Amino acid sequence: MVSLPISQDIPAAKTREKTRSVARYQRLVMYALLANIGLNILSFALQGSMRGPGGLLISLAVLVGGLGVIGFSMTAMFLLANTLHNPIIGAICAFLVLIPCVALITLLVINQQASTYLTARGVKVGFMGADPNSI
Repeated sequence: MVSLPISQDIPAAKTREKTRSVARYQRLVMYALLANIGLNILSFALQGSMRGPGGLLISLAVLVGGLGVIGFSMTAMFLLANTLHNPIIGAICAFLVLIPCVALITLLVINQQASTYLTARGVKVGFMGADPNSI
């Protein structure tokens, strides 16, 4: 009887693809965090100019940017938590992004789990996560 080495490679390929997905989604979560920080800095910097004649337009632009960042953050958090755990945990984590202080704790916990997952598989994790192309 001949054994098929291809069947043994299928789980390895699935594991590699999952590892690549975790690295990709962790990087998206880090970009979402940077976008959130940048939007907050911009919002505080523009507070004085929001009272002038163009204040409504500036406020509207910051609001639209904030909604975009929240949507991106929720999507990135769902994708990462879904890949690491399951869709229910992903949905809960995406919802928790809406709560200000809880969002940061959720982000740190999921990011740490992703870093642990990647490190256990021998992937080097840097400041912005692992490079998905190196996996």
